[in-house]
Amino acid sequence: MSIAARARTRARASIVDDSEAPAARASDGDPWSVARVVGVPSERVTAVLDQALPVMGGMASQNVLNLADAAMVGRLGTASVAAVGLGSTMNFQCQAALQGVASGVQAMAARRMGEGRYDEVARPLNAALILVCLMGVPLAILAFVYADALVPLYTTDASVVANAVPYLRARVLAVPAVGINFAFRGFWNAIQQPQVYMNTLIVMHTVNFTLSLILTFVGVPQLGVPPLGALGAGLGTSFSIWCGTAMYMYQGMKRATKLGFLQKRPTMADLRVLATQALPTSVTNLLYASGMMTLYSIVGRLGTTEVAAVNVLINLMLFLILPCMGMGLAAGALSGRALGRGDVEDAKQWPWDVAKITALLMSVVGFGLAMCPRVVLGVFLTDPHAVDIAVTPLRMTGLTVCGDAVSLTMQNALLGVGDAKRVALVSILSQWALFLPSAYLAVAVFDQNLTVVWTLYVAYRFIQGLVYANIWRGGAWAKIKLA
Repeated sequence: MSIAARARTRARASIVDDSEAPAARASDGDPWSVARVVGVPSERVTAVLDQALPVMGGMASQNVLNLADAAMVGRLGTASVAAVGLGSTMNFQCQAALQGVASGVQAMAARRMGEGRYDEVARPLNAALILVCLMGVPLAILAFVYADALVPLYTTDASVVANAVPYLRARVLAVPAVGINFAFRGFWNAIQQPQVYMNTLIVMHTVNFTLSLILTFVGVPQLGVPPLGALGAGLGTSFSIWCGTAMYMYQGMKRATKLGFLQKRPTMADLRVLATQALPTSVTNLLYASGMMTLYSIVGRLGTTEVAAVNVLINLMLFLILPCMGMGLAAGALSGRALGRGDVEDAKQWPWDVAKITALLMSVVGFGLAMCPRVVLGVFLTDPHAVDIAVTPLRMTGLTVCGDAVSLTMQNALLGVGDAKRVALVSILSQWALFLPSAYLAVAVFDQNLTVVWTLYVAYRFIQGLVYANIWRGGAWAKIKLA
C-alpha cells in the first residue's frame, strides 16, 4: 500500500474520524467518567486524549528541565536559585524568537493532512529547519559573547551575577537545537504522531537529570573536572537538548521521508507562509519572555529572596500551564484538519470540548498543589522566609489553573488554525499595557509585596482568557488561507 493510501487510512481510522464525530452527548455510563462529567461525547474525549496526552505530558516535561536545575541548585543556596531563574528566563528570551515555527509548521502540515496532500506534509518542516538555523546560530553566539554584559542589567547582586553568567552561557549553547525541536513538535502533532515527541523527551530528561546531577555536585575527577555548581546544571540541560535533536532527526528520516522530510525542497511560498505564521508568535514569545525579565527586575526591588521565590513560582506555574498549552495544540491540530476537510462546524467545536476536558484535569492537579504548597516549595527552596512569601501565590496559582486551562486552550487553538496575528496582539497588549505597568506601580509606588504582584498576574491571565474565547466564538479564523 502506498504512503498516501496508508495516510488516508490513518486519517480516517485514527483516534476518531473528525468528520463523523457524533453529535450526541456522552452516553449513560460511569457517572465519574471524564466524558460524563464534562458533557462531551466519549468518542471525542478519546480523540482528544489520544492526540493530546503525549503532547500534554511533553509540554509539562519541558519545564522539568528548569525544575530539575532549580531543585539541584536549590541545595547551593538562595543566590544560586535566583541565578538559575534569571539565566533560564534570559535563555527563554533567546529561544522565543524561534518558537513560532512550531505553530507555523503545525498549522501548515495539519491543513495539508486534511486536504490529502500527503507528499507535501513535511515541506513546512524542511522550511522551518532552514529558518531556525539562519536565526538560531547567530542568536546563540551573541548571547554567549555578551552574557556578562546582559545579566547585570537585571540584578545588582554580585553573587547572583557570578552564578547566572556561566549558567546562561551553558544554556544558550542549545538555542539552535531548541528551535529544531520546536519545529519537530509541530510536525509530529500535525501528523498524529505526538508519541514520538513524548518518547524523545523521556530520553532527554533522563540524560539531563543524570548528567546535571553529576556535573553539579560530583564533577568528573578522571578528567580533572571539579563540581561545577550552576554551570554544571546548565551544561547537562544543553547536552540533553542536543540529544533530543539527534533523535528527532533520526525519527524524521525513519517515519517521514515519504511525507517529504528532507526530500521536498521548500518553495519560496512555503518560507513566506511559514514566516508569516511564525513571526507574530515569535514576537509574542520574545516580548512575553522580556516581560518575565521585567517582572524579575520589578520583584528584584523587593530583594533577592523574593527573586528566588518568584523563580520557583514561575517554574511551577509553567509546570501547570504547559500541559494546557499541549491540549490547546491538540485542539488546533484537530481543528486544522477539520478545516482542511471543509468542516467548519466541527473545527469550531473542538477547542470547546478540549477546554472542558483540560479544565477538569488541571483543576484536580491545581487543587492538590494548593492544599500542600509548603511541601512543594520545600523541594526548591531552603530559605524558610522564601517559602513563607511564596505560599499564598502558589495557592492562587493552583486554585486558578482552571481558568488558565481554558485561556491557553483557546490561545493555542487559534495558533493551530493560523490566527497568529490576533493572538500576538492580545498577548502583547495584556502583558505590556496591563500587567507590567500595574505590577511596577504596586511595588515602586505603593510598596506592595509579592502576593499583590502575583494577584495582578492571575487577574491579567483571566482577562486574556476571556478575550481569546471571544475571538474563537467570532469565527473569523475559519477564513484564514494557508498555502
